[in-house]
Amino acid sequence: MGGEAQAILEAVRDELGLRIGFTQVLLAFALLMARVLPVIILTPFLGGETVPTEVKLGLGVMIGLVLYPVLLTQVPYIQINAFFFIALMLKELFIGLCLSFIVGMVFDAANAAGTLVDSLSGTNQAQLMVPQIQQNTSLFANLQLQMTTVLFLSLGGHHLVFNAFADSLAQVPLGEFPKMSHGSWGFFEAMLRIFGDMIRIALALASPVLLATFLVDLALGMINRVAPQVQVFFIAMQIKPVVTVLIMVTAIHLIIDRIVSEYGVMFRWLRHALWLLS
Repeated sequence: MGGEAQAILEAVRDELGLRIGFTQVLLAFALLMARVLPVIILTPFLGGETVPTEVKLGLGVMIGLVLYPVLLTQVPYIQINAFFFIALMLKELFIGLCLSFIVGMVFDAANAAGTLVDSLSGTNQAQLMVPQIQQNTSLFANLQLQMTTVLFLSLGGHHLVFNAFADSLAQVPLGEFPKMSHGSWGFFEAMLRIFGDMIRIALALASPVLLATFLVDLALGMINRVAPQVQVFFIAMQIKPVVTVLIMVTAIHLIIDRIVSEYGVMFRWLRHALWLLS
């Protein structure tokens, strides 16, 4: 019985064109999953935490099959050694988390911008469950995040993310550690700059409402100086949400254009980070 199973495995290996053992293939797929799964789990456009574990693993296996030609050339160089494999696994987790941080920068910025808009307009008391991040968020935060996700999928951004996986395998192979040939500090500096860009994007997306609420507060402050008996605080609670909705409806095309342009910034940072790792 054991001989028949061994013969079947050898036949499958010959059909796949493999000249190496299945142990190395399984180790290579495990390393690939450590790089891919953080992006699948942490980014909203792939479902985030709401997607069942089986679907996430299936999507990871499908990505591995798509990247099979690139993966096949790297499998023979993966050493079957416990300590070395653990070090490679930690390296892959680090790269996967960095990729998920870069790929999710626009989504996190949109969520932060919506939260800022809700805080300024006074609508942050209304909370909604956002399935992609499994958290309660306010109204405009949910709107910004959902709009960013739909735009990304409509423009085919997920295809560019899968292409980035292939580029990362070519620049940082599974069986090797990042060379950091351009300097190790440059990569961590790029991560800090990406975080700064995330704040910049959030402020840019919230800027129409920031300006409108500032002008409302300024006008109500001037009214309060002229007529102190007017309860401007309670008036602001009624005016600010209406002004925020009007500004969001009026400036929605500007916000969409800005989000689309920031996708290009995100992918430029992604290519730059992979270049720094190579």
